[in-house]
Amino acid sequence: MKQKPADMDGPAWSSETHCLALDGIRGLAILMVTLYRLFKELDPASHSVIALVQKVSLVGGRGVDLFFVLSGFLITGILIRSKSQSNYFRNFIIRRSLRIFPLYFLSLVIGLWLIPKQLGGPLFEMARKEQFYLWTYMSNVRVSWLNEWCFGPFDHFWSLAVEEHFYLVWPAVVFFLATKRLGWFCIFTVVGVAIARAVAETVPSLDVAVDVLTVFRIDALCIGALLAVLMHSSGTHDRIRRGAPIAAAIVLVTLIAIGLFGSRAFGIPALLVRILFMACMAIVLLSPKRSMLVRGSENAVLRFLGKYSYGMYVVQLPMVVLLPFATLAGYWQMHPIADGLIYVVIMFGLITLTAYLSYHLFESHFLKLKIGFQSAGASRELDAQRV
Repeated sequence: MKQKPADMDGPAWSSETHCLALDGIRGLAILMVTLYRLFKELDPASHSVIALVQKVSLVGGRGVDLFFVLSGFLITGILIRSKSQSNYFRNFIIRRSLRIFPLYFLSLVIGLWLIPKQLGGPLFEMARKEQFYLWTYMSNVRVSWLNEWCFGPFDHFWSLAVEEHFYLVWPAVVFFLATKRLGWFCIFTVVGVAIARAVAETVPSLDVAVDVLTVFRIDALCIGALLAVLMHSSGTHDRIRRGAPIAAAIVLVTLIAIGLFGSRAFGIPALLVRILFMACMAIVLLSPKRSMLVRGSENAVLRFLGKYSYGMYVVQLPMVVLLPFATLAGYWQMHPIADGLIYVVIMFGLITLTAYLSYHLFESHFLKLKIGFQSAGASRELDAQRV
């Protein structure tokens, strides 16, 4: 059904309806992460263009931060709108479990048991030795303790562990705090994490922990949660609409200035990137539906990727390990640039296809069960995808 012209003048986001722009933002996040992962496999020494593209693609690694900010926003919004409903905790936990657990644990079964049994070899051996931490969503704690990556094809599951830890505590935080106090709690948490991360940056034994441990990454989720609090508060939209572009510009200029020195600057750039994502999200969500910015965010390709983003994230690193560039490129071996481009296109297609099949042949059966645990806070199809 087409929207009325008057509706098109309103903001893209409403607490009462599903926001298509959020699907597009999720799609942008998985696009960033996937391209970063694939270009990382190419050999920068093979051609100067490859080296340049690989450097540019490093920005895609920040797609995880965008996922976190988006997740904090969506989850907190759901919880705020449903905290007065019965079975508040039960519905949230079961719905999250039905979305996250099936594919996650299936991937562990395939990677830790089936593939090693059928193919043998050492590809998943590291993960098999440390599998206890994968089954218990503690992989980020393990790599932090060892100060080194130890899960091979499942190294990227640290981010899923962070989100799972967030899901365990955040419903109680939202439930027991009034909305205004929740906002202040988010602010204090972000400041506390920034201080802790600045100190940790000076400790060599915490090099990995700073990047993956929940206490050092929870700020991104709280930044998204803060935006949710502001968006659900009366009389704030005009102030957000005026302040977000200014904040985004200031943060961007600061990031560029820090980047010229090529320093981690005690973790300050990481915090600024997350604030930048929050400001940009606010700009999109409060822009008129008819604006080019919103229409771009609602692009069909981005929304398609957003729908299958969880599956794409889960399978991409295992697939890259199973189908490395050196192996695939050996089948065509042309110019280095062409070799790299063909590899990225083929792998992106395979990752997307795998996620598509996983969603429709496996995950969708579990998603149907969520209807029995519906809450007023979960807008139509809102968390039918990874949030």
